[in-house]
Amino acid sequence: MKTYDIIIKNGLVVDGTGNAPFVADIAICDGKIAFIGDADEKNAVKIIDASGKYVTPGFIDSHSHSDSSIWINPEAQSSVHQGVTTEIVGNCGFSMRHTISVPFDKAGDGIECVYDLANKNVEIPKGAFANTLLKMEKMGASINTAWLCGHNDLRVIADLHTEDYTEKQFAVMEGFLREAMEAGYIGFSTGLEFDPGILSRPEEIERLAAIAAEYGGIYTTHMRDEGTYIIEAVEEFLSVIRKTGMRGMVSHLNVKYDNGIPNDYLEKCMNMLKCAREQENLDVFTDMLSTTYGTGCAQAMLPPWLYENGWDKARKILADEEGRERVKADMDRYWRFLGYGQWSRLLRIIAPHMPHVTAMSFSEICREWNREPCDAFLDVFMKTETIEEVRATEMVGVMFDEQTMIDTVVKDPLYFWMADSYTAVEEGDARTGNMSDYMGYLYFFTRYVKELGVISIENAVHKATKRVADHFRLEGRGQLKEGYFADINIFELEKLRINATFTEPCKYCSGFDYVIVNGTPVIENGEHTGKRSGMVLRRK
Repeated sequence: MKTYDIIIKNGLVVDGTGNAPFVADIAICDGKIAFIGDADEKNAVKIIDASGKYVTPGFIDSHSHSDSSIWINPEAQSSVHQGVTTEIVGNCGFSMRHTISVPFDKAGDGIECVYDLANKNVEIPKGAFANTLLKMEKMGASINTAWLCGHNDLRVIADLHTEDYTEKQFAVMEGFLREAMEAGYIGFSTGLEFDPGILSRPEEIERLAAIAAEYGGIYTTHMRDEGTYIIEAVEEFLSVIRKTGMRGMVSHLNVKYDNGIPNDYLEKCMNMLKCAREQENLDVFTDMLSTTYGTGCAQAMLPPWLYENGWDKARKILADEEGRERVKADMDRYWRFLGYGQWSRLLRIIAPHMPHVTAMSFSEICREWNREPCDAFLDVFMKTETIEEVRATEMVGVMFDEQTMIDTVVKDPLYFWMADSYTAVEEGDARTGNMSDYMGYLYFFTRYVKELGVISIENAVHKATKRVADHFRLEGRGQLKEGYFADINIFELEKLRINATFTEPCKYCSGFDYVIVNGTPVIENGEHTGKRSGMVLRRK
């Protein structure tokens, strides 16, 4: 008679398909789901009584930036405390940048990859992208990770900071992209509002995307504009998909309210994607974070001409009264509502190199420095010494209204769910000060399922699991099914809690009895076990 490693008894199974919950036992053996039905508990090493509790697939974050922090937080504390067992990393064109000046976990020592070399001002050697996956596997993590190769960092490696590229520069980008895809990266990402991707032409993106398409990769994009020119930006994305035949994701599609553009632009953009799916059979979706506020790259507010000749020159411009006024007059980009003077919507600036700034709200910074908001914002950059620190500086602001979120992100099947954040810790080097890092994913369930009831548990779980796994081709993931990997959450919906607040942002969520990753409990009785049972999910 077969002996199982774990049997989960009497749980209310929400299997990820969108079907109604049902009561069943789930038996786990060798990291996979071996049986679903009525299991004999005598045949198990460990029994988990899930009576009265939901048993679901582990949640999949379709858009994460944890690749920059997991090297110092391989236990992925804030993620697993939200029930997240898998993250798609390397988004928005970034796939070699990490938390500045913090040593990596020593378990990964002996393998040097692009993340080790990113801030060392050295030539990136061949093999450095492939080594990322090898280093991740050697170090181990408590979550599964699937990796995208970022366009911005390919440009950095090729020393490309202008609109036009040479064929030699393109060959450098192509070489590393092919290396990444052959190593098992799942696709190619762009961040076209950010430095240096903001300078690229559509033809460059199409050429690179076509290379990833040769390997069956997916294309994800933080589009060139999310405001005035958002319709043109969606069309640019669709042009890449049409020309390459790739699967595609538009990152965080929502139109920020009172941002200088018509209110119907969101509906128009959604219809463009839906028509592409229904009339052209293009395999495209979009995703969005859960909250009405969000996090963004603060540098994206600055005009590219400010730093085109180096950051030292940029600081001098910001220190000069006339130069600063030129910058102020050219901030109609990215979060345009700030450029229009709505600084009350900027909640925080997160600058890892400036803990004093990170610890305060933006309004507190303005009062302490006795500065007008725009000047206080620019002062942060003037005090920042390197371009690497500039790129690492983020901002948190109020961007969306909740009813729009419910009608689109929460309910519409076009949208996947994501946190757009970093895995973090309550105390230590990976402590970020950004509330979203600690609760951004679970908010979908605590707010929209538990509190408002605007989406059923089975549909919520489907959006958080199988739908994502299918589109990203995460084989054997996202569903409770015999033969699938045992990524499983066990919880009572009413006990799920968000403990982070704006005044105390670095608090883990609570309420998960178990979070199981590849058959191993990572959360057990609400506590992290320290196990690193996650896998690198290589493209096949």
